[in-house]
Amino acid sequence: MLLVAGCDWSDRWLDFAVLDRSGKVVGETRIVYAESPDPVAHYREFLAPLSRRWRATVTGIEDVNLVFARALAASGMKVVQVDPARAARHRAALGTAKSDRFDARLIASMTLAGESRSLVASSPEAQALRIVAHAHRAAVAHRVEVLHALRAALMRIWPAAVSAWPTGSGGLRSGQARAVLAAAPTPRAAARLDRATLAALLSAAGRQRSVEGEAERLHMIFSRPAMLLDSRVEDAEAVHIRHLVTALDQAAARTDALQFELEQHYAAHAYHPLVSRIPGVGAILGAYLLAEIGDRPVERFGSGRALAAYAGMAPVTWSSGQTLRVSIRRASSKNLRSTLHVLAFSLINHSPGARSYYDRHRSAGAGHATVLRKLGRKFLLSVYHCMATGTPYQDTVAFRSTPAQDGTPARRRPAPLNDKQIARARDMLATPGTTVTATARTFGVSTQTIYRHVLGRSRPR
Repeated sequence: MLLVAGCDWSDRWLDFAVLDRSGKVVGETRIVYAESPDPVAHYREFLAPLSRRWRATVTGIEDVNLVFARALAASGMKVVQVDPARAARHRAALGTAKSDRFDARLIASMTLAGESRSLVASSPEAQALRIVAHAHRAAVAHRVEVLHALRAALMRIWPAAVSAWPTGSGGLRSGQARAVLAAAPTPRAAARLDRATLAALLSAAGRQRSVEGEAERLHMIFSRPAMLLDSRVEDAEAVHIRHLVTALDQAAARTDALQFELEQHYAAHAYHPLVSRIPGVGAILGAYLLAEIGDRPVERFGSGRALAAYAGMAPVTWSSGQTLRVSIRRASSKNLRSTLHVLAFSLINHSPGARSYYDRHRSAGAGHATVLRKLGRKFLLSVYHCMATGTPYQDTVAFRSTPAQDGTPARRRPAPLNDKQIARARDMLATPGTTVTATARTFGVSTQTIYRHVLGRSRPR
């Protein structure tokens, strides 16, 4: 007898409901984390008396990233994912109050009806890369947050310090800036530093070239007249700034350590030889990309278009009657979407094919953000094709560009409305009671076209 189970999880326990093929409940149980050292073994012991084929039980759960779900899949049992939003709609349609026991039955019934998605687990190497990549993302975000807090604190008491270190050399994030600010966090303290002390601080921070010249430059900046506060207030601000500098040191050290681990796991990924040879894709961007795609893209996504939709690179078209609207796909992987956005910038500067593709579409009238999205989608489809077929990545094939055609002008996209139609549309909109929707229907275009080409502005959201 084939069994189907539903699992409703919480922070303290797991509720299970097991159904047979007819939908009859054959067993229910609750596993409390505090009472069971191994919930997976406890769950398998619960299933064993219910059927001789209990090992073939399909378990549905809403969060497949839960440690129980991953451990259960690692033990050899099949785990599927049930969409939480769809489960909530089913519960609302049934008019039943939310409870752990009922939710477990609902998830089991949805799994039996096939309203679930199979879990395609990546290899341990790919899972490890994903974990480290997400940790590195969080570390970078925390470092940026602390850096902004330090900049805001300096602007309150010492604005000249914010621009003392050029952005091209790291700005306030550089080790030299942190070393000087830790020793002199206020304008009075900085004015007391002599050239020899500044040179010693710069050398201790790792500067090797032009140490004396940099010390002279900083000494001139710190010697200029500055707005001063009461000494007691300034001392309190110094305590705050020193704590922020210490936090920035720790955030920078954590980011550097995680970057080293990220590069090690990236090199161990199965598709590292493929992605590392793409121009414009460094170690961090390549690791971010493979962390979201995994090493089984064909089994997980099935097609390049599905992967593009998962990444948010495929827009959503809403159509009702004569109304047509195209919008961004928000139900997507934000990590992969942001990675492809940054990758598109990098490809424009390093890939001849991507640069030619960008220039052609820009000259045809497409917007900057639109071309970046299209470029990211085209790059993602090319990478998926290389992963699925085992062929190496070729820049000219990915963007269908040849060096002989790079300088040829692109055919400009025809305008949706000519000058006479635009003038007529403006006259219609000047008439009281005429709406943008009615004008768009008259000319057979979208409301976005009327806003952009007739009114000269984007459609309000």
